[in-house]
Amino acid sequence: MPDISIEADSGNSPRKQVLSNFYVAFAERDEEAILSMLTDDVRLVIVGEETLDGRQSVVDSMDLFLDGIAKITVNNIIPHGNKAAVNGVITADDGDTYAFCEVFKFKGHSKDANIDSIESFVIEMIE
Repeated sequence: MPDISIEADSGNSPRKQVLSNFYVAFAERDEEAILSMLTDDVRLVIVGEETLDGRQSVVDSMDLFLDGIAKITVNNIIPHGNKAAVNGVITADDGDTYAFCEVFKFKGHSKDANIDSIESFVIEMIE
């Protein structure tokens, strides 16, 4: 299982907690936890690669990203209304590093609203 590091949370933002839980579930490959955070018709856009629709399609795609990952570092979780942005770095087992930024949209403004869309940007870092 990859090592995971997430910025400290002040506890004031339910969205920050949901997204922290999302990345922990992602690192632990906890499919049930991830499914519970997504709407049925969630859309994942991996910019420049593909678009996936539906909870199961999104969860199934995560296995592709976890092969050979040594560490996931979440530097910032920035919530605002029904949206949030997250950025960080993924380190592969072979030492390659990838910067990522993901923009999440929640279905509504309630603190228990599920994730309705994710727009994911991933860039290989050159040393």
